[in-house]
Amino acid sequence: MQDPLVGLTVVVVLAVGCMVLAARLRIPAIVPLLIAGVLAGPSVADLVDPNELLGDLLSPFVSLAVGVILFEGALGLRREELEADTPPVVVRLLTLGALITWAVGFGGAVLLLDLPGGIALLVGAILIVSGPTVVLPLLEFVHPKPAVGRVLRWEGILIDPVGAIVAALVFAGLSSSGGFEPGGFLLSISLGVAIGGAGGAVLWLMLRRGTMSSQLASVATLGVVVGVTGAADLVRDDAGLVAAIVTGLVMANQRTVPLTTVLEFKETLGLLLIGLLFILLSALVVPSQVVDLGLAGIGFVALLVLVARPLGVLLSARGSSLSWRERGLVAWMAPRGIIAASTASTFSLKLVSDHVEGAEKIVPVVFLVIACTVGLYAFTAPPLARALGVSVE
Repeated sequence: MQDPLVGLTVVVVLAVGCMVLAARLRIPAIVPLLIAGVLAGPSVADLVDPNELLGDLLSPFVSLAVGVILFEGALGLRREELEADTPPVVVRLLTLGALITWAVGFGGAVLLLDLPGGIALLVGAILIVSGPTVVLPLLEFVHPKPAVGRVLRWEGILIDPVGAIVAALVFAGLSSSGGFEPGGFLLSISLGVAIGGAGGAVLWLMLRRGTMSSQLASVATLGVVVGVTGAADLVRDDAGLVAAIVTGLVMANQRTVPLTTVLEFKETLGLLLIGLLFILLSALVVPSQVVDLGLAGIGFVALLVLVARPLGVLLSARGSSLSWRERGLVAWMAPRGIIAASTASTFSLKLVSDHVEGAEKIVPVVFLVIACTVGLYAFTAPPLARALGVSVE
């Protein structure tokens, strides 16, 4: 049995140490965080065992932490940043692009990885997501032109609940006799929007008079976001992701409360949460299972990177003012992150315990995609942006 004090100490020290190291080396922090988490996990050094350390609290902690991260990301989605053709491009990426990724992921999982149909459908759905935890840090390194940055920022934040809810619906169909219920997607979205809108209104009312100190306002913001995320998830699985984003959108687009008040807490808390989540979730990976995927696994990643993403961007950006160079960079930016890791880990545990065939391959496949896409885009996107002439540097 792992000593909780030792485990928590190791997680925090590794998270902070990796972020400091990444800053010194000028690389995205996600790269050393993934490596450190795997090496510290029970399959290698056995310094951190998330299941022993947090037990039943692991999934709720991940859900609430991701809610806070998505809220922070949504604070950057302001109406004035949008151009006339940006919303259609983003909407098509969230719908048509997501469907293409799901279909290609499903086909690749069946043909290349020999996964059963239901598990392949779930893996494809999980890999729809991208997320601000990986997209926003990469944008800071790439420094793309505003048009590209807007599309990638909006897509990166809004795609997470789309993929997570679709994956949750597929999971529900695999783990129960109720089958797949597409109507549940709209229900989750609707509940998340309603609860998130209410949460945004409450937070606005609390902060609009400006009587709170900045420290108390930060605490109040955190309390509302956690409350909104938890309440929505209690009503409907994964509605909390939608609720957190909507709360952030409400605060980002109101004009009474200065955003500096709301943003006060994010600089430290957001970075720490991202570090803790990556260490905890990557510690669940068994490296030998990832290695066993072999060339088929690499081929699966290549299919997502070279077929699914470019095809999705090609169709989604048609008729827009984005140049072919800008579209090229958008097509080369689809890393996977926290949401993919958390949904894969959560669903895999349940399906493995239910003895569903192929469920044990979910985590290795998804983490292989996370590691490959984060590494690939982190080191190739900046020089590509400069070569295409779509970097502001």
